[in-house]
Amino acid sequence: MKDLLSILRDAPGSIRLEVSGEDLLAFSKSLIDRAKEELAAQVAEARKERYLTKEQVKELCGVCDATLWHWNRKGYLKAVKVGNKVRYRASDIQRILGERDVK
Repeated sequence: MKDLLSILRDAPGSIRLEVSGEDLLAFSKSLIDRAKEELAAQVAEARKERYLTKEQVKELCGVCDATLWHWNRKGYLKAVKVGNKVRYRASDIQRILGERDVK
C-alpha cells in the first residue's frame, strides 16, 4: 500500500480510506518514529544552549541585581536553575539586546 501520510498530504479535500489493521499499525509507528526524531533534534539543540552567569549578564546588559530580579519576576528574562546556581540562556540575552537596539 502507498504511504498513508503521503496520501493524506496529497488529498485535495476530504477522503475516505479503507486500511487494514497492519497498515494502520505501520502508519502509527511511522508517526511515532517521526515525533521521536523531531524531539531528539530539539533536545540536541537545547543541549547546545550556552548559559551565562548573573555577573556576565549584568555586564552585558548594564544592569544590577535588582533589575535581573525584576526581569525574572515579570518573565522578561527568566533565570534557569542549573543545580543550585542561577544561569541565564545566551539566546535570551541576545533577544533582549536585539530589542534594545531596535527601540
